[in-house]
Amino acid sequence: MANGIDKKALFKFKSEPYLKPISDLGVGFYNLDENTAILRFQLSNTKGPLLIHENNLTAYAYFESTNGSVSDVIELEIEDSHQGIVTITVDKEFLQASTSTSVTGQVYIAVNNVDGNPEYNEVAVFREFTFEVADALINKISAFTKIEYIRMFDQLKMRIEQKVRDIEEAIANGADYVAEMKSVLPQGVETLNTIVADGKSDIQAYIAQAKTDLTNVKDDATEDITTVANNAKSSVQDTASTAVNSINLSTTEATEHVDAKVTEFNQTVEDNGFLSPQILDEELGNLNWQKHKLTNDDGTYPTIALGSNLDNLYALAPGNYYTTSTPITGVSSTAGFTRIELREGTVKHITFRPYNSTQIWLKRFYNNWSEWERVDNTQSDTGWVPFNLINGSSSNTEYDGKGGFKCAYRTVINGTVTTNYIRLNGRNITDGQTIAQIPSAMVKNAQTFPVRTPTNKPVVFITIYTDGSIALLVNKSTSTNEWGPTDYIYGEFSWTN
Repeated sequence: MANGIDKKALFKFKSEPYLKPISDLGVGFYNLDENTAILRFQLSNTKGPLLIHENNLTAYAYFESTNGSVSDVIELEIEDSHQGIVTITVDKEFLQASTSTSVTGQVYIAVNNVDGNPEYNEVAVFREFTFEVADALINKISAFTKIEYIRMFDQLKMRIEQKVRDIEEAIANGADYVAEMKSVLPQGVETLNTIVADGKSDIQAYIAQAKTDLTNVKDDATEDITTVANNAKSSVQDTASTAVNSINLSTTEATEHVDAKVTEFNQTVEDNGFLSPQILDEELGNLNWQKHKLTNDDGTYPTIALGSNLDNLYALAPGNYYTTSTPITGVSSTAGFTRIELREGTVKHITFRPYNSTQIWLKRFYNNWSEWERVDNTQSDTGWVPFNLINGSSSNTEYDGKGGFKCAYRTVINGTVTTNYIRLNGRNITDGQTIAQIPSAMVKNAQTFPVRTPTNKPVVFITIYTDGSIALLVNKSTSTNEWGPTDYIYGEFSWTN
């Protein structure tokens, strides 16, 4: 359910011929459950979970209550084709009709007969299972309790009405308070006016005295400051004149000495065939060489605190950095080595390597910034997943006891490369027949391969379609012998997505 309040019960079924119900798992639902009473079934045999797909089988369920209520024959949804898990949501109307009873259910699996031949019909009936349907507590409130609730609300009503009467009485008394306040108001206004007038007179007297005192202080301070300033000015002027005379003498002597040394150096360089410093600076400026610093002078990376802010990251100039609080999630650490690469124009790459792992992450810009992508080599392998041929074909008939493999598929992801494998082993197959079904995600493009057959029989091909179905095609022009039900196929094939 999208709201996340579904109640799921899991039953595990095995395809075996024993007429006995599964153990009581204590599963129960209520008659007010709506779209939340979910039953999940894991279908398996002695080899493990059945590989199921809507293209090769249909699953049904049927329920019957001890009070005689029955459900429709309901088709189950395939939840996990690799683990053989199917689900059904029990109908609300059936739950209500089955209140306070025990419900018995049964699951049926029918293999789709693509060729329509009666001898290929296959139906499996799994063991019965039971669950209880209880009456929700809210339906059991007694008449006495309901009367108590009514009395409680009636008493509450009386209390509210009394509160309203009290408020109305208080409002009526308020009129007398207002009249009394109006009689007192003129006296209060007169008293306040007297206090304000006296306060203004006192404040004005204080202001006049303060002005007189400040004027006297200002005059005395001005006289003192003028005297000190004149004395300081005379002292500074005397000292400055002495210093300027000394500096002028030293500067003249130093300039003459430097000019002589420069003239001597330039003459020496030109006499020995080298450029003068002025010409050398000009020539170096015209050379096309890398002038942007990519590291510190000692080769280390400058440390930049980004504060988990993408704008701070995007503003970094080309170069190498050690960044902290890098704005990225899912990494072993947000501190590490960051490289900024920029093409002349709008293309920009940011590479981040956490200091404590071998992870490598990349962010790309071309008109817009991409999300972080992990680009270091990652690998996963499903291992060989066994399956059986369908539509009447016999599985795993060849090279038994001689190291032959059985029908299975496998997916290996190595970085950005996905490689898929399939093994086929069987017989009793006709031309054009759909012989197997694998997950459609393995096949982005249709694939076809020649397959091993008896040496005196025609060449045979298998074709794997994008829906995961596998068909066998016989090239009848390659042999005079006809293809028959005892002829076999055997081979392993691989392709990349």
